[in-house]
Amino acid sequence: MKRLIFVLLSFAIFCFDIPIGAQVTSNVLMRVLNLRVNAGTPLAATATGFTIDVDGREYLITARHVVANLKDEDTVDIRSDEDWIPMRFKIFRCADPIDIAVLIPPRQLTVNFDLPFDQLNFQFGQDAFFLGFPYGIASPGQGLNGPYPLAIIKRGTISGTIPLDVAKKTYIVLPDGYNNPGFSGGPIVYRDFSQNKYVMKLIGVVSGFIPETVPAMIQHDIKNPSEAGAAARAQPWRIQQHPDGKYFEYVDNGTYITLNTGIVQGYGLDPAIDLIRQHPLGPLADRKSVV
Repeated sequence: MKRLIFVLLSFAIFCFDIPIGAQVTSNVLMRVLNLRVNAGTPLAATATGFTIDVDGREYLITARHVVANLKDEDTVDIRSDEDWIPMRFKIFRCADPIDIAVLIPPRQLTVNFDLPFDQLNFQFGQDAFFLGFPYGIASPGQGLNGPYPLAIIKRGTISGTIPLDVAKKTYIVLPDGYNNPGFSGGPIVYRDFSQNKYVMKLIGVVSGFIPETVPAMIQHDIKNPSEAGAAARAQPWRIQQHPDGKYFEYVDNGTYITLNTGIVQGYGLDPAIDLIRQHPLGPLADRKSVV
């Protein structure tokens, strides 16, 4: 009975375009899964995956680096009912440099409400959303997503794309928004404003963020700004004052740290779709067969 109620609620949400979870609709939100790989080993990590339907069959998409240490057929855990459920998947990987992997599930994992990924109609500068489980954090599903938790939703701006191979329709998509560890493999979606209805479409898969490596610094006390070193004189922001008014300068300490630039890096789905059609092995997708 509980599962029947969930199916009917899911169908109603989809049919009447009732958005759940900010501005991201249920056809996106209810496809996103929390993954764990390499459980019980020093390489154990959590990440994100999401389902898509291609030619009537369901596939699980994630970032290729998430499954880098797995075999071509291996176990991936899925968070369900506050526990981790191990499942065996066949794993296919897109060729370098595309950071996408296609996993063949043993059965349908999620509802299959329509989530378009072709005929992209996004505009540079419009909002995009990316979903996932940063540091394993999730929102309680409370039955809205069956046994699964709800993904965390973040918003950014579609800042641009970088073509990699025009003939193969491969490109990098660059949303301007902060991505954290755990979002890898999550979907990047946008609203298609060319349609009158509220239609969300897939634009890509989260790979990571573009980093910036900068020198780490320590404080070095000085009597006045004229005693500052050459680096501080060239970059006056390095010269500061303590609360008591005494001066100090920031000096490099010989080590470096990596910063998040706030630019998300994702990859377009076309190579994954081509890979799926080379290996059409996914289970049949049926909206009424949930989990």
